[in-house]
Amino acid sequence: MERLIFRSYSMLRGTVQTMLKDSNFKNVAVIVTYNKLGYLKSCLEGVMKSDQFLYKIVIINNASTDGTKKYLNTLQKENDKLVVVNERDNLGGAAGFNHGIKRAMMLDADAVWVMDDDTIPDGTTLKNMIDARQNVEHEFGSWGVLASNVRWIDGSAALMNVPQAGKPWNRSNLANLISIAHSSFVSMYINAKAIRQMGLPISDFFIWGDDVEFSERIARVYPSFCVTNSSVLHKMAENQKVDILTDNKGRIPRYFYDVRNKIYMAKKQGLKACLKYIIHFVIVFCKVIFKSNYKLLKISTMLKGLVAGITFNPKIEKVH
Repeated sequence: MERLIFRSYSMLRGTVQTMLKDSNFKNVAVIVTYNKLGYLKSCLEGVMKSDQFLYKIVIINNASTDGTKKYLNTLQKENDKLVVVNERDNLGGAAGFNHGIKRAMMLDADAVWVMDDDTIPDGTTLKNMIDARQNVEHEFGSWGVLASNVRWIDGSAALMNVPQAGKPWNRSNLANLISIAHSSFVSMYINAKAIRQMGLPISDFFIWGDDVEFSERIARVYPSFCVTNSSVLHKMAENQKVDILTDNKGRIPRYFYDVRNKIYMAKKQGLKACLKYIIHFVIVFCKVIFKSNYKLLKISTMLKGLVAGITFNPKIEKVH
């Protein structure tokens, strides 16, 4: 079924390339995937509904072991819009998006549309962001990041992907635009000009916070918005925020990156942000001691992240 969809879209390729050439649009989609082949197929099907607006689709396969590599290599032979990068190791989401955006910039993209493999766009997702881009350019002269309105499988707001509202949130006169301070990589549309100036996502983050840091870095300089009529579905197993207090034992070591990366971001924002995070850390630390299981593992993970965060100072890679 998936191959039939791709063959059908391939028939329109000539017309699409002409449209892209005439409009000078080079929108490149970037998808990062790891061992979610079923979701990836749905994601690609959704992305292809916006095929007429896309120049290329870059897929970073983080060394999946579930047949993803074989599937993508077959699709790539059938559709020359696909650019597949099969990594030798799982480098983490942060490096995956770094590599994907870098590859999009090598393809001379003027805008990059990024998403995880469990993001399901519809036929209006990208179109509405392109419309918003043009409106923002008209109103403000430039733009940085546009974020989709991310919903869960039951239609409610996806709690893990609610953008942080900017100040003021109603900066734009348009009803479908809410000013944001940062957003997630679950359908983020990024101005290539902003990427060239502000740099790429930080690979050394590995996981957690890479999208927040990256979008926040851009939004400080360029007007950025959530486009409320650009919707995507995020197929998370549960619609809830994860934290070290309630997460399962196997995932606890991952919170090293959560603590370390948040300390780095707080340091970059200044003394007030550092003090705010320290208070948050102490509160969570006390809850771990008095109200959670696997106390020693959680305490060890948090303290390791705290110590690492003090000296963590990764380089922000620029596009050349």
